[in-house]
Amino acid sequence: MTGSGYGAARSTTEAVARSLEGMATLIGEAGGEPMVLPDGSSVTPGLGLREDAASLLARARDLRQGLFTIIVVGEFKNGKSTLLNAMLGTKTLPAKAAPATAIITALVYGHREDVAIYESGRAEPRSVSWEEFVREFQLTPQDQETIQEHGSVDRFARVEYAEMERDHALCAHGVKLIDSPGLGEHVSRTRVATNFLKRSQAIIVVLNATRILTRDERVFIESMLGEGRLDHVFFVVNRIDQVDPGSRAEIEEWVRSQLESHFTRGDGTFDVDLYRRRVSFLNARGALEARGTIPHDEESLAASGVPALEQELEHFLTTEARVAAILQSTTQALQPVMAGALERITQARSALDAPVEELEVRREVAERHLHALEDRKRETERTVLRFGDVVKQKVFADLRAFVDTLPETWDEDSHRLMDLDSALSLRNVLMAYAQPETRQRIAAAISEEVQRYVQVSFTAWSEKIPGAIESTVAALLAEVEAQIGDLQLELDRIAAAFAGTPRRDRARSETGAPFQLALSLSEVAGITDDVLSLGDLNSVLGRLVQQSIIGYLISTFMRTSLLMSTILVEVIQAGLSESEIKRRVRQKLGERLFEALRDQVNDRQAFVHGAVEERFQQFAERIAGMIGTQIDEARAEQERILQQKRDEQFSVAAEKLRLDAIAAELRRLNAGLMEAARSPLATTA
Repeated sequence: MTGSGYGAARSTTEAVARSLEGMATLIGEAGGEPMVLPDGSSVTPGLGLREDAASLLARARDLRQGLFTIIVVGEFKNGKSTLLNAMLGTKTLPAKAAPATAIITALVYGHREDVAIYESGRAEPRSVSWEEFVREFQLTPQDQETIQEHGSVDRFARVEYAEMERDHALCAHGVKLIDSPGLGEHVSRTRVATNFLKRSQAIIVVLNATRILTRDERVFIESMLGEGRLDHVFFVVNRIDQVDPGSRAEIEEWVRSQLESHFTRGDGTFDVDLYRRRVSFLNARGALEARGTIPHDEESLAASGVPALEQELEHFLTTEARVAAILQSTTQALQPVMAGALERITQARSALDAPVEELEVRREVAERHLHALEDRKRETERTVLRFGDVVKQKVFADLRAFVDTLPETWDEDSHRLMDLDSALSLRNVLMAYAQPETRQRIAAAISEEVQRYVQVSFTAWSEKIPGAIESTVAALLAEVEAQIGDLQLELDRIAAAFAGTPRRDRARSETGAPFQLALSLSEVAGITDDVLSLGDLNSVLGRLVQQSIIGYLISTFMRTSLLMSTILVEVIQAGLSESEIKRRVRQKLGERLFEALRDQVNDRQAFVHGAVEERFQQFAERIAGMIGTQIDEARAEQERILQQKRDEQFSVAAEKLRLDAIAAELRRLNAGLMEAARSPLATTA
């Protein structure tokens, strides 16, 4: 899958990335290695804008390592890793080395041989060899037994995801591939997978032709992907070669009946063309084997269905509008950095003309004003924390209200999300009366269904929580933007006074958003990973509380079979019919469940408050750090100019020529970047 669509998009984004890297070098730390210019001359780069330079480099890296993010999801043993290996044409993920992938794995372009493991609570990833990764992070037969019996396995609970670099043409074109563990395998990794789902441009749902569209898969599609049209979702029915050829038509008709609602037009009619392009029946292992031969077995490869899927993915991901939108957001975010760099050059040139004695006086005045800005920084921190106190109260109040409303829809939701029929057959119930071990097995099966209900319910709550705190977050954003806008205007005034240049009056809107203090905080949708900003703070909080509550419930309540065993004894002793037993169990289960939920949510109030406070504290520190960096950079630039002027060997004329050369090259690179972002992109239509 290295067609013209990826090639054209990659060529364009590579030009943008090179421009960003060149600009980062020019505006970053002063005094670096000379930079060769297009005319053959060279210039010593550096304007001291270290934060902005780091942001440009991060943006360039993101363009290279994730222009197109594709996540592959599905139940374990459906062949997700095999499909990815078939697409790559090599056994990159250990689909055969162990039964199933246990953690989320991201494949990006690069040459690093080790595997980076990202874990909660660790600022930096740890590195392991490929062999260690296979040994440590693949599901063992014992793990699979644990999943079958208890619904999850805990030994990877702290692991967020692994990242591998691969020197493969597909990744080199900017495609980031995400392999996920089985659906619902563990709540913590289900959360991480959900985060990747939201940041992915395309989703591949791998189904198994031998057990097509299980209940878990249907619940996942409805609750995580949505009930309406799913343009960006590709459904892959794998292992079609393992079914009786005479049954294939029946399977295809069943799949269509189940997925038809996701491929409707605005008028409600079925979009046959979109369905055929988004639903594939294929043999991933056959494709991997065909690509493993030298030369490739092209006939078998085509018959596998994988090349057709690849072409549709490429066509979807590389349309001109999609790629242009990503590139244009980069150029838009760049412009404040560009304006700031040119302004610094203008001010530096002016300061160079002033006598050193006058500059020293200006520097003393500037330092007093910069010191006063430290108090403004602390004021902004206090503002963030004050709004955090409001948000934590709203989040917990909404959580408690949500739990109070769950009983109202219990009858409908429990039938929709829980399958109790097989566990509560009359035969099983009668055996459970005399056999405690049977009763425990039934209780464990019910517990697994309750886990699913709780997880889906709290996931739905986490999706709605932004509405409860939206107005508070908007007010926080407005106040912080105003404070930082005023602070930026004051920094402009201080810089202009030191340089002896006229103050450039600009609206607060040009300076004020906290995201403009550092380019990395102005996300490119689908590219930058996990940057905490006010824009996604509310959804982060929802996921945070969801994770803590679900994890706590499962560990202290759902994992024990005592509750279900007690309910079973009650209904068995009542001598009820099978249908009445199921109704009574469902009723009793709801009563006990909601009582426990209320108690445990109340018990978790301090934890929820603390978790929200910590998140706002982190945000306040980030904002304060950004402001502090701006102040430090202004101070350092003034000191640098003073030191130059004090140096008898320093040439003002030569420094002005250097600054002029940097300005000219910045303008040239910016013009090239803008042109690249506007250029037509080839597609695979």
